[in-house]
Amino acid sequence: MPFDKRISLFFELGFRQEAIPQLRAFVDKLWSANDELNLISRKMTFDDLIDNHVVDCLLPLKAFPVDIKTAADFGAGGGLPGVIYALQFPHIQYKLFEKSPKKQEFLNRCKTIAPNIEVFGEIPKNLEGIELITARGFKPIDVILEMSRSYCNAGGNYFLLKARREKINEELGLAQKKFKGLSIQVCPLKSPVLDVERHLVLIGP
Repeated sequence: MPFDKRISLFFELGFRQEAIPQLRAFVDKLWSANDELNLISRKMTFDDLIDNHVVDCLLPLKAFPVDIKTAADFGAGGGLPGVIYALQFPHIQYKLFEKSPKKQEFLNRCKTIAPNIEVFGEIPKNLEGIELITARGFKPIDVILEMSRSYCNAGGNYFLLKARREKINEELGLAQKKFKGLSIQVCPLKSPVLDVERHLVLIGP
């Protein structure tokens, strides 16, 4: 099985051994629901799901701030990376924001696997109590900051999974025009299974 052959890689990337059964259950649930809900792409193979999505979410795992208690995932979609990070860090209350009712329904099904998630629709203007915002394949960086302006202005922290550096630079240029004094780190990520360009963008006070 594609999942089994990647388990040792999951460990290398920092995923905890105790949560492997839950990760397997999540992947199976996501795969079986994808045809119905188009959570990722109906053209995707199971190998693609593992290598292009699960592994992708785990690439920056060792940089994740483990000392936080609350996090929010914007555009949570099929739970990548929100559900995976909730499995890895069961002490974190993870709020998943997703506009699509069908995708919300799927994410709510995942509570049986990751009871520390909560599912919401619209992103509120006031993100009180949130210590970190994550997002993958969501909006441009400047739009993410605009959607959470009060949080950003209060010194909020962002953990954004992005692809091409050229596009990131464009987005950061727009963000820095709207928001002054941002502290930004762009960290290259190397996939051990795919020849793809991936980066982690960290924004904080």
